[in-house]
Amino acid sequence: MIKIDFGKRNKFAEESDGELYRCFQCSTCTVNCSLVDAMPVRKIIRYMQLGHLPRLDGVWECLTCNYCRSQCPSDVNIASLIRVARKFLYEDKWFPEDVNEILWRLYEEGNPLGSPRGERFSWVEIPSINPSPDIIIYTCCLVAYDRRGQKTILRLIALLKNLGLTVDVFREGACCGDIVYQIGEEYFYEEIINENVEKLERLKPSIILTISPHVYHNLKNLYPKYGAKINIPIMHHTQLIQELIESGKIELGRIKMDVTYHDPCYLARYNDVVNEPRDILSAIDGINLIELPHNKGETLCCGGGGGGIWLDNKWARNSTKNRLSEVRELGVDKLVTACPYCIRMFEDEASMEGLDVEVHDIIDLLSMAIQ
Repeated sequence: MIKIDFGKRNKFAEESDGELYRCFQCSTCTVNCSLVDAMPVRKIIRYMQLGHLPRLDGVWECLTCNYCRSQCPSDVNIASLIRVARKFLYEDKWFPEDVNEILWRLYEEGNPLGSPRGERFSWVEIPSINPSPDIIIYTCCLVAYDRRGQKTILRLIALLKNLGLTVDVFREGACCGDIVYQIGEEYFYEEIINENVEKLERLKPSIILTISPHVYHNLKNLYPKYGAKINIPIMHHTQLIQELIESGKIELGRIKMDVTYHDPCYLARYNDVVNEPRDILSAIDGINLIELPHNKGETLCCGGGGGGIWLDNKWARNSTKNRLSEVRELGVDKLVTACPYCIRMFEDEASMEGLDVEVHDIIDLLSMAIQ
């Protein structure tokens, strides 16, 4: 017999803003989870409703994509419940071994890869701009150390500079803290965000721009919850580009190409940025956009969210495979998205499976259309 621990249950409910009490255990979440073999979602929530820590591996396998929420009849923010469970499990020292390794890398080098802090911006080809630029680009850790992502940032910088805008990258910055938030290490996360906000506001750009939906979500939605609101407009690159195209500042040529667009979870489901990428693609003459069965707010996860790209999550590939199978069924060999995590997950899986699928950031197609 399991006794209810009302004290802990109240803590879980308070941390989740009452989401815990909204679940009536219908199991729709478990049925719809792309990691169903690893994720007993309903069971995890039930443990919490009884006031017990869910010491189940699935808590750390969750991609926090929140597809389950899009299917939930009560619209329960299930990803927030998973994050609450992680926070209390972390405090209780029940977590995977690689969690500590990631946190130490962040503490010592400012990124979860453990790559040298001094090499974060060695690839940037523009001199540091002073006074404050029109746009500061906040690069995520993956992009900062990944040549594929660096090329995308450099294309974006070239595009914006050609429009007469002054652009720089956030050279003083390190990790936005997303993985720390996902782990539930509250004090370290607060330390990171306070330092980042202070540096960004000192630079005083007109716009803070990011190509990572995870950085965008942290800066725009999570930082203010910790009393660290940034008083500068924050935009994802698809939002800014869509505005520039609509205002007539970007003129696009023709590319004849059949493509499909993958909505990143943290862009579409968490921030409702779904029309801007499609407006950009429709503005390029010759682009034929073929929608995936699961799109916009009901997109499927690439497998990189919730720390999945950093943690040793063997189940994440299931989600990546599911999404690529949808691409393959469409008969399209060009997959466009707007998230560095998605690009890395899809490219790696396509390579391992021998799939003939080209993965592009939306910036790549813009560069082709402008040349």
